[in-house]
Amino acid sequence: MRKVIIYLVVCITVAATLFAMASEENVDTIEHEITITTQNEFLFVNEVLTIQGSTNESYETLTVWVQNDANNVDILVNSNTPSSIAENGSEYICNISSLGITEEDSTQVKVTYELDKNVEFTKKVVRSTDSISVIFDQEEIYTATNLAPGSSFNLQLYKPTEQTLNWFYTVLILLLLVLIVVLVAYAFRKQKSTKIKQTAGETEELLSTKKTLLMSLLKDVEKQHRAKHISDDTYHKLKERYKQEAVETMKQLEDINSKVK
Repeated sequence: MRKVIIYLVVCITVAATLFAMASEENVDTIEHEITITTQNEFLFVNEVLTIQGSTNESYETLTVWVQNDANNVDILVNSNTPSSIAENGSEYICNISSLGITEEDSTQVKVTYELDKNVEFTKKVVRSTDSISVIFDQEEIYTATNLAPGSSFNLQLYKPTEQTLNWFYTVLILLLLVLIVVLVAYAFRKQKSTKIKQTAGETEELLSTKKTLLMSLLKDVEKQHRAKHISDDTYHKLKERYKQEAVETMKQLEDINSKVK
């Protein structure tokens, strides 16, 4: 009698296992749409799966695959929350026996979660999938059809090379700014040096001669004005000009004499 009971228990266990396997094999994903949007420093992922089976047996559990890097995972089956969800690594096994869904029904599964902005997006299908698509910031970036269970793909949404290029351009701009500052400083210094050389090149003899000529011009302008050969306006303009140049020349002479002393 005891052997018969053990035999029955083993048969029931094997039958249940085979039933679960058969149930899982008879369920297919008709359509799998993945929409990813950028929100501040993270990515918001919204997956919508349309699932359908080929028998009239009720769903007991439903497996959903979400990558390990995901945060705030939320799963709805036909807009209902599963009775319980058991996590097994990246697999979320949802108990939906209370929802009364048969495999012949078209069932919609909605999965939402968040990912870090720089994380590589990964997807693995756990059942046969007729079609799958990925839309990132309103642009379709991946499509595939007739995927077998266990198929997977990876998508690098934000490539590290973009960040490297940004750093490269930033450093290049900084170097150009430094180069411009150096060139401006060099040009200013060279201009200042040229002025100093020009001033130093005017000797005491040259300045004295210049002073004598300017004084002579002032006297000549005075004579021309008295003789009514030039107008009052011309006289005042020439007198002011030569007088200013004479004053500057005398100052330069004083500077040279003070340096000599």
